[in-house]
Amino acid sequence: MNNDDKISIIIPFRDKAELLERCLLSVFEKSTHQNYEVILVNNRSKKKKTLDYLESLQKLENIKVLNYEKPFNFSAINNFAAKHAKGEYLLFLNNDTEVISENWLEAMLKCFEDGKVGAVGAKLLYPNGKIQHIGVEIHPEHGPVHTARMQEEDSVDFSEPRECVAVTGACLMTRKNLFLQLGGFDEVNLPIAYNDVDYCFKLRKLGYKIICTPHAKLFHHESASRKSDILAKIFNRQRYQAFKKEQIYFSQKWGRE
Repeated sequence: MNNDDKISIIIPFRDKAELLERCLLSVFEKSTHQNYEVILVNNRSKKKKTLDYLESLQKLENIKVLNYEKPFNFSAINNFAAKHAKGEYLLFLNNDTEVISENWLEAMLKCFEDGKVGAVGAKLLYPNGKIQHIGVEIHPEHGPVHTARMQEEDSVDFSEPRECVAVTGACLMTRKNLFLQLGGFDEVNLPIAYNDVDYCFKLRKLGYKIICTPHAKLFHHESASRKSDILAKIFNRQRYQAFKKEQIYFSQKWGRE
């Protein structure tokens, strides 16, 4: 790893132009590592505001817009984009994130100096400053959960990169060749949920480590662009049933790891 390594930042979205603009501005204005491309994956956006914003981005050399015209499938969308990426590293990034630390890309790349690291995640905070993600752990009853979620940032001792069982796909960096070698995210069985954890588990099965670094810090306006799957239980029965199906599949595949 060195500072010349190119990163392909992959951001799927559907409308919500204000979220996408905030995310992109933070990447452009904060990032000190400049060797990157941004791949925006447009999943059936219809609003004029979004289409106008995409039009305004066309003059920027390091942005590529791909259209994904099939129904939402997080895994398939990101796999599709990965095949168009030119970077040695892929960074999967949600459109409802906002960069805080200027050296976030360098901090994530640095973790790969250990050749046995397969994926790296970031510290994600809610807008109120509480922890959203500092890694994933396995709960004996609930399966994969975010460590220290909703706790105050300064209440947790997390000053150096540390190993964890998985990191969230909201901000996940991995080597492109490794991602393609493993077939990417599971778009057949895990189109919406657990695909990021499943990918990390596949890496760990091959002997790779999963690292979360506090030196890459972002806000995550969680589910601002898409309601959480738990809330979907209330609003959309069909989607919740799909989520539960994926939860059962993941549990049967990996047990409690």
